[in-house]
Amino acid sequence: MDLPQGIDVDAWIARWDRMQECFLVARQERFAQLVRLVRAAVGTPGTIVDLGCGTGSVAAHLLEAFPDAQVVGLDLDPTLLALARRRCERYRGRVRFAEVDLRSETWTSALGAAPDAAVSATALHWLTAEQLARLYCRLAAALAPGGVFLNADHAASSIPGVQACWKASKRRALARQGTPGEAWDRFWEEYFAALGPGARAAREAAVGRFEGEEEGMPLAWQLDALRVAGFTDADCFWRCDGDAIYGASKPTSRAERDAAAAPTSGARSRGPCSSACCGASLLGPG
Repeated sequence: MDLPQGIDVDAWIARWDRMQECFLVARQERFAQLVRLVRAAVGTPGTIVDLGCGTGSVAAHLLEAFPDAQVVGLDLDPTLLALARRRCERYRGRVRFAEVDLRSETWTSALGAAPDAAVSATALHWLTAEQLARLYCRLAAALAPGGVFLNADHAASSIPGVQACWKASKRRALARQGTPGEAWDRFWEEYFAALGPGARAAREAAVGRFEGEEEGMPLAWQLDALRVAGFTDADCFWRCDGDAIYGASKPTSRAERDAAAAPTSGARSRGPCSSACCGASLLGPG
């Protein structure tokens, strides 16, 4: 999408960030954790893909943290990709954005070389459980051997009482914001007006209606779906009420995948991590 001449793109990027801070728990901490975990898992990545990259906030953090890395940002929203390209223009030559529907069967064709890492932040809950399971399968095939996937998103609890507690906590956090001046609906109404005629229709045609789970699929479901897709070492690395960073690694060989899938005597399942720490099997001790 071509932005209208004279629009203050930097101001809209800043406004998006303020609006997101109203609704997301520890947003900057999530970004820092994603960077730390990618570094711990794969060292110096050559290529990282940002799934559902939106305005490029995660991509910018990755480009800054890994000066030798290439980042590919994929999203189906042309109005947000326009902001992403502006946010990351200082990294020109190291970043590429593409308008891609992650629900399609062919989205991995936009990647080019197999990425060493794939990340996402507050995007994949837009997909239904079936769509997300298919995405995990395609991602497992597309990543380089030994690559890592990390997702910072809503992750519900399958325990009703715990989920209700988390929802109450979120309501209290939003109430402390008062009436956020950068609320979601207001942002979009005014952004569409700034973009001009046709912007709303273009976004609606590309994005469609929300079909996913606003609270996210339960964390246990996520980890199981990753294992079924062919990932190993699926684990949770950060948790704050209904939000989490979870992920898994791609085996370096078929033999490693078969060995990881085989049951072992006395095997014990690790519970999800309740603080910002590493899962040992994926990232090494401590």
